[in-house]
Amino acid sequence: MSRLVVVSAGTYHLPFDRLSIWMEEWLRDAVDTRVVMQHGPSRPVAGAENVEILPYAELLALCGSADAVVLQGGAGGVMDMRELGIVPIVVPRVPGGGEVVDDHQLVFTAEMEKFGILRRALTREQLAQQLQDTFAGVGADLPQEIATPGAEVVRALLEQPVARLPWYERPRRLVRTGGGLARAVLRR
Repeated sequence: MSRLVVVSAGTYHLPFDRLSIWMEEWLRDAVDTRVVMQHGPSRPVAGAENVEILPYAELLALCGSADAVVLQGGAGGVMDMRELGIVPIVVPRVPGGGEVVDDHQLVFTAEMEKFGILRRALTREQLAQQLQDTFAGVGADLPQEIATPGAEVVRALLEQPVARLPWYERPRRLVRTGGGLARAVLRR
C-alpha cells in the first residue's frame, strides 16, 4: 500500500530550497511513497509530483487524504490543517539564508507546538524522524480537539518584539528580496 505525503513550501515570494533538498534526500530512501510537492518559487523535488501552486480546494483535499503533511511555518497553512484536524509536520523558514526576513516562523511554530497544533522539525534528521513517527502512528493519541490559546496568550506572543537585523545585514537582504521578487515576476 502506497503512502501519500503532501508537502507545501508555501507561496511566499522567497524560495525555500532547504525544505526541497531535505524532502529530496528523504525521498531517496522512502519506499512505496508518493510525494506531492507544492514548491512555489522553490526548486522542485526529484522523484516527487511537483506543482508550483495547487488550487486551494485541491491542496486541502490532498492534505485530507494524506498519510503525512509537511508545511513551511506560515500561520495560514497551519490553521488550514487545524481546521481539517491534521497535526502537520512543520519546517519553519529561518532568517539568514534568504528564506524569510525575520524569525517570526520560528517563534510562531515554537508556540503552536506547545499547544499540540503542529510537530516542528528544525533539522533534516528531525524531519525524517517526524515522518517515520507519523507513519508508525507515534503521537496518534494526540487529542482530537486541538487546544486553542486564549486571547491573553496570543496577545503576549504578538507583543514580543521581532529580532531586528543588524544594520549591515539590511542592504544585503533588501537586494536579495528584490532579486527574489524580480525572479518570481519574470517566471510568470
